[in-house]
Amino acid sequence: MEFFQHYEAAVDWVVNLCPPPDKFAHTYVGLLIWVLTGIVTRRPLYMARTLLPVIGLELVNEMIDRVAHGGWMWHDTLADMAATWFWPFVLCFCLRAFPALTGHKPRPKPVLTPSAQHEIKGPLAPVPPVRATDGHDV
Repeated sequence: MEFFQHYEAAVDWVVNLCPPPDKFAHTYVGLLIWVLTGIVTRRPLYMARTLLPVIGLELVNEMIDRVAHGGWMWHDTLADMAATWFWPFVLCFCLRAFPALTGHKPRPKPVLTPSAQHEIKGPLAPVPPVRATDGHDV
């Protein structure tokens, strides 16, 4: 139980750093986790994988809240999840749907051409017929 008391104290400290209501703290922490995930994993923020830690850590936070408060407070729990996940999901979707937002121009697709060693030059030589052991052409 000591862990839960320390965890709640840390959460209260973070919430006190943010303007009221506590949903702002959820929003800021969700964005922070999302950006740090991209930095640590060196993956672009438009990848869905960068959302997984945001989802997982918020679920763990809500489970700890459930244990600390002795039960689910569904209205608060669902509002906390929405506040934490909203902006990372929206920004991830926008970066994925509109690549120009990243400032990078899409790479031109390479033109596939046969390599010189596989190019056919001139007519093919006729293939000689193959005879089976019974004397018929195969």
